[in-house]
Amino acid sequence: MKWRKVTALALAAVMCISASACANGAQNTGNTTQAESPVNTTAESQTSAADNTTAAPGNDAGNQAALRVAWWGSQERHNMTIEALDAYAAEAGTEFSYEYTSWTSYFENLATQAVGSNLPDVIQMSTTDIINYSKNDQIIDLQPYIDDGTIDISNIDQSSLSGGMVDGKLAGFTTGVNTVNVLYDKEAFDQAGVTYPSNDWTWSQFIDTAKAVYDATQIPTELPFLAEARWLVEAMVRSYGYDFFSEDGQSLPWAEDETVVTAVIQAVQDIYDGVKAGYFVDPEVQIAWSTTEDYFIVKGESAMSFQLSNYYGVYCAAAGKELGMVMLPKMDGGSQTGMYLNSNMYWCISANCQDPKAAAAVINYLINDEDACKMIGTDRGISLSGAVREMLASSEDTDVYTKNTLNYVNEVSSAVKSTNPADPLNSAEAISVLKNNFTAAMYGEMSAEDCITDFISQAASILPE
Repeated sequence: MKWRKVTALALAAVMCISASACANGAQNTGNTTQAESPVNTTAESQTSAADNTTAAPGNDAGNQAALRVAWWGSQERHNMTIEALDAYAAEAGTEFSYEYTSWTSYFENLATQAVGSNLPDVIQMSTTDIINYSKNDQIIDLQPYIDDGTIDISNIDQSSLSGGMVDGKLAGFTTGVNTVNVLYDKEAFDQAGVTYPSNDWTWSQFIDTAKAVYDATQIPTELPFLAEARWLVEAMVRSYGYDFFSEDGQSLPWAEDETVVTAVIQAVQDIYDGVKAGYFVDPEVQIAWSTTEDYFIVKGESAMSFQLSNYYGVYCAAAGKELGMVMLPKMDGGSQTGMYLNSNMYWCISANCQDPKAAAAVINYLINDEDACKMIGTDRGISLSGAVREMLASSEDTDVYTKNTLNYVNEVSSAVKSTNPADPLNSAEAISVLKNNFTAAMYGEMSAEDCITDFISQAASILPE
């Protein structure tokens, strides 16, 4: 295929930024400075066109759709997405304009475009921002394009669509799900003579394991989710049968259960005790990490690391070896697994899109086409399509790291039946309080009890009534 033109545009400085645009991107992508590295520091815009004029799905024959597609991510994500969309352009005759950048400036750019009713047609949206864009009528309901067959969900569990629902509307189609895991260095465990962890382990077993490996080898464990304490606390409260946020998004349902609150406080204390004893990494060291290569689990200097499932392959590749992967430990007093599935991000269509049916056809291609899914892989999460997951798992072209990730997410899916809904309004602000409190607690600047009780108190005033 031919490129009609390629241009690099330096976007204007942003003077108007919505509150949602300031949300912490780490909620969607892990520690963004490492997960999205390397990144472009300016947005890129480039246009591709097919060599033929075949009509795009959803258009009258002979008419070409010219669609703007926007996303954030690493250079690798940019390359894979462009490759997939170029293939679609060659087949369907659609002309695309690509607008991609790093997380840091992405939502600043969208906020400016939204003010001018000039949002891209197809938008990659975060889990924390989708609710604001939907409530402001800046993205449209995708359900009509499922109903008319433009977006095929025949290989997708209906419950998996819950992640993109806002006020009864399908505001975004999940690009893929991810979940949390504990990576472990088999070599460190073998050196220590400690048994590998299993999916049914408990919190106390996790603490004992970190101690045992350290005592035998002086290899510490990374602080669990120092950058995003919400993921840790969410697994804890789910062990007791609670969702992190209430269904109406107005409260923390677990905060009324003294047993659960006490257990969470003790777990934070357990981690801090490990910092003081040396079997957890010093927070001052860990908080300075900015790339994948900085992480001790990659250097062979850490026994365990809490991460997101879709970055398993990134860490294995950087480490040059196959790391173990296991579910987060269940709380000792919990009645069930604390695991959960999250929408990694969403594909949305803007309200100012002139041809939403053509845009919906592009989303259908990105989530259902096997060739497209091979090109993109699991970068945006594990596909909702059972057919795509089966294809990737059985393909000789799929590397062992991706197959391990697919198998792991299937294990979690067997225990967790639905995808978390979009976070409520103001959730990013509340979660930021927990993150900051947890970091302060690891530095010894706040007690474990104050860390959690202050978060609960502040969340009550932050979440919408």
